[in-house]
Amino acid sequence: MEKFPGFPVFDTADRLSEQADLGGYKAILSRLAELSMGQDSLERDLTLSLQYLQDYTGTLGTYNRFRGEVQRFLNYLWVIAKRTLDQVDSEVVASYFKFLKTPPGAWVAPDIAPGFANHGGERVINPKWRPFTRQRSRGPLYSASPASLKSSRVALSSYFRFLMARRVLLEDPFLQVRKRETKAKSGSLLEQPEASVRRYTDWQWAYIRETVEAAADQNPRYERHLFVIITMKSLFLRVSELAVRSIDGEPRLPTFGDYQKRVFKGGAYWTFYVFGKGEKGRKITCPNAYMGYLKRWRKNLGSDTPLPLPNDATPILPSMRGGGLGARQVERTCEEALMLAVERMSTEGLESESMQLKAIASETHYLRHTGASMAIEAGIDIRHVSEELGHASAAFTEAVYVNSDQTRRRLANRDRSI
Repeated sequence: MEKFPGFPVFDTADRLSEQADLGGYKAILSRLAELSMGQDSLERDLTLSLQYLQDYTGTLGTYNRFRGEVQRFLNYLWVIAKRTLDQVDSEVVASYFKFLKTPPGAWVAPDIAPGFANHGGERVINPKWRPFTRQRSRGPLYSASPASLKSSRVALSSYFRFLMARRVLLEDPFLQVRKRETKAKSGSLLEQPEASVRRYTDWQWAYIRETVEAAADQNPRYERHLFVIITMKSLFLRVSELAVRSIDGEPRLPTFGDYQKRVFKGGAYWTFYVFGKGEKGRKITCPNAYMGYLKRWRKNLGSDTPLPLPNDATPILPSMRGGGLGARQVERTCEEALMLAVERMSTEGLESESMQLKAIASETHYLRHTGASMAIEAGIDIRHVSEELGHASAAFTEAVYVNSDQTRRRLANRDRSI
């Protein structure tokens, strides 16, 4: 049987900082030394990739998806293509996606195995780890679904943007791939004729909000669930922006002091200050309709005033042990809130709708995507939404979240007669 030639590259989220501080584990550096490319270039690839993934350690689901994809890509790049990151081009990317569809048997494990284990006070490579796990429902080995390929493309697009910002890549390899794909036959692996954002439908969101609000009315235990999902959706937040996270080695605790009242031409409005990806701060406008939920949450906490006063150091999401909630606790709160709606749908006989919502209940980004999409659809200037999302440009926001002309065309055509 063919021997697996690759190796795991990144540890779990809670160990990544330690791995980065060490410049990579000795076991990994030893494997890099066995490859035919220059050691300096390979170690640079490793260091850059560790820096990229550190931005996602606060959101476990996203981290695991991106880690898995970057890890697979680097194994392919180093072991099969025998190139380094500065040599990535459209040819490498197109070949990689062909490889993803049906990887060699030696690259597929029967079960999920951790990449590393402790031995003698060091992290060592687990020989049972593989980049892919056998999918018994699809045959004896592994075959990538369209959804899996799309997820791979999203992760690598983000990774390549990071590398371009660091001037490792001069252009996005996907650009040339897209040009080639327009001339290729329909059904190509990389062809994405219509972008689709992961968001709730208007009906789903209304149902979720109504369900969680009713639960909170009946039981104060669910007040936190209501506040979290309303805040993440209304303010377009990532989990890491509402949870305690490390900034320059120090914990950054979101407090009520992050809410600030502004006065302009005799009118008042509120903003919320967050640290986003890349440790960049930004201010987000709080919709008037949101302020009632903020007051409700502060009343539940026993706050002295309905709305925050300047420099209020009280944690927005206090934990039982003091301080604030971590990312995993915020994720769990969102998922529990969504499951309330899932259970209600099932009880009301909406089995199909219940199954659909249950399948995405752990995907917290749906709240952020839904809020942004609804704001754009409601006519808010896409440039303003882009700034509050923390995106680099409005063009990127439009590409990711909405294509207004296409959407209107689809809605108009869905009512055609038979």
